[in-house]
Amino acid sequence: MNTRISVTALLLMSLSASLASAQDPDAPPAYGSMQLTAGFRSDPTSIVVQAGGAESALSVAENCHGLVSYQPSFNLDYAAEDHELFLSAASDADALLLVRSPDGQWHCNDDASGENVNPGLRFSEPLSGVYNIWVGAVGYGVGFEPAMLHISELGFSNENMYARPPNPMLNPNSGHLILTAGFDEDPRRIDVQAGGDIDAVRQTNGQCAGFISEAPDVWVNYSASDAYELYFSMQSENDTTLVIKSPDGEWHCDDDSAGFLNPGLRIRRPQTGRYAVWAGRFNDGPTSPAELYVSELGFAGIEDLTADLDSSLPSAYGRSNLVSGFDPDPMTISLQAGGPVDVFEAVGQECRGFAAAAPDYQIDYEAGSLDLYISASSDADATLIVYGPDGNWLCDDDGSEGLNPGIQVDRPLSGTYLVWVGTYNPGGFAPSALHVSELGFGGVFEQQNGLEQDLPAIFGDIVMSPGFENDPYVVDLQAGGPQAAEYASASYCRGFVSSAPDVRLEYESGGEELFLSVLSEADTTLVVLKPDGSWACDDDRRDFNPGLVFENPDVGIYQIWVGTYVQASAGSAARLSVSETGFHFQ
Repeated sequence: MNTRISVTALLLMSLSASLASAQDPDAPPAYGSMQLTAGFRSDPTSIVVQAGGAESALSVAENCHGLVSYQPSFNLDYAAEDHELFLSAASDADALLLVRSPDGQWHCNDDASGENVNPGLRFSEPLSGVYNIWVGAVGYGVGFEPAMLHISELGFSNENMYARPPNPMLNPNSGHLILTAGFDEDPRRIDVQAGGDIDAVRQTNGQCAGFISEAPDVWVNYSASDAYELYFSMQSENDTTLVIKSPDGEWHCDDDSAGFLNPGLRIRRPQTGRYAVWAGRFNDGPTSPAELYVSELGFAGIEDLTADLDSSLPSAYGRSNLVSGFDPDPMTISLQAGGPVDVFEAVGQECRGFAAAAPDYQIDYEAGSLDLYISASSDADATLIVYGPDGNWLCDDDGSEGLNPGIQVDRPLSGTYLVWVGTYNPGGFAPSALHVSELGFGGVFEQQNGLEQDLPAIFGDIVMSPGFENDPYVVDLQAGGPQAAEYASASYCRGFVSSAPDVRLEYESGGEELFLSVLSEADTTLVVLKPDGSWACDDDRRDFNPGLVFENPDVGIYQIWVGTYVQASAGSAARLSVSETGFHFQ
């Protein structure tokens, strides 16, 4: 009997000792120790550690929810003076900081070290002596994650050399879409797996909630127009979140805007370029199936928002001021005919076809004694809609020649004429030309077969190697031309360029980065044919100035066209900069 009581007592004593020593300040620190005196120069002093462990921090500190190891991560022997002491940690994991100060008191923190969710402890009147420091992890998994411990007298630090942020340059998990404003089959749908092991809150400075993968789930390469907004939405049986990095580098995030537990993001003024899209889960856990939708009409399941021709929107391909007797006659503008709006529903009066919501072109006309002829030509069956200064709609399908529409305005009024060029049948866009004349229906659409890369460069050839002098190298030129880049090169390249390249750059050996940028008072666009035969394009890297960066650029010839976003009758002065140090917009 006594023996059994003795064994039980021994077990209780052993268990009590085990609980009391779950975190042992006297155990050798896992990642070393250091002596620092107040006023130390290397501020912050940073140490690489592993965050986490198998022991609950609750055994020594109330409300300290997290896992740490039994031994300290690091010991700081600190000689205090008139300085504050800041201890902080940064990790991809949700880190925890547990500290035993020289007076034997325990201190714990989870999310107080600045703008994101890294932990930090501030000692306003620090004691001299040894600070035992544990870097733990919040959660229920037993394991370790790379982290950095920072010791400072100036403030908390969130630097983490082992951070694994979401990387928009990685190949997407579920594929990519190439879309031009007004795309058909709207909405586009793609299956994704929502979720991942990266806490979006930590990697976007608290902007985005949820858990995502390192690589984006979808790339959407989008050629924008002022006529359309862009909508992203997702549907799933789980609580999901959307995280998007737009072409300007901005983060966009949402949780529940497209219905119960379904996220949705509306981009009111979308930019041309790549949208990296992450499908996340609001809570940590395994990935779950979801459906991602990309639309110009609204969130998936929402009624069409662009059912009318909207005369208040800016014209997609520009405007002209014309006085009767204008020259050249006819004036011709290259554009893409078509769009999602049913013209009959919008206008009536037996006007058939499908057009964009925004006008394609605006004509500010000062009338004389001549009639005004507006026509369009295309390889497709086109339709023409005109909203005149008197507030009346005019429409035609085949009044010019063959399947080409034309409208004759007898005794035209002075004022603004808004013009839409549509396609008779639904199903996308068709390269077309708009003609404005006072002599009659005229002008012929000529399908462009491509930019002529074999023609001599208009503004010369240059040869460069990494580390070239006179960085940036500058070429003054005239931007623009008659060719519509969007169907003369890559389908997502917008603007009007010359047939021949403006500059031919031969890059002799690969460097780390190559930057091309354009500065002009006009709205310019940059089109480049790379050595591997692929196209790169940009419109508005900064304001109306385009720029392209090539990481680890290929050796070979870069064919460069500098265009204008809208077609102009004359070239626009521009400056092309070639650099290895960055963009040059001044």
